[in-house]
Amino acid sequence: MTFDSAKSKLTKNNFAVGYKTGDFQLHTNVNDGSEFAGSIYQKVSDKLETAVNLAWTAGNNSTRFGIATKYQLDSNASISAKVNNASLIGVGYTQTLRPGVKLTLSALVDGKNINAGGHKLGLGLELEA
Repeated sequence: MTFDSAKSKLTKNNFAVGYKTGDFQLHTNVNDGSEFAGSIYQKVSDKLETAVNLAWTAGNNSTRFGIATKYQLDSNASISAKVNNASLIGVGYTQTLRPGVKLTLSALVDGKNINAGGHKLGLGLELEA
């Protein structure tokens, strides 16, 4: 919660609840009483993880929905993919080069405007000390 002492009023109120077991996680939140969201994550197996996210904003009746998955190819490489209701499609590949060093290649494609451009490519290098 955020309280503005100059105006003597509450300016923000956010509330979240989460639940976690060994291979399952559930998270819900409410922001300012107008934005509601929830997500479910499940580790299906040692190689496969999935997630679903749903969000809704009161007032403009804007609903957002997305699903994602990650598959471990071997002990050093994984691929991931996601898609949402705005037709944004993301894919990624992560490779552990050596302990503490990971390289990630990713792309985000706007499925509604496939010929218009504006797509994104990413390259990440993670160094762990």
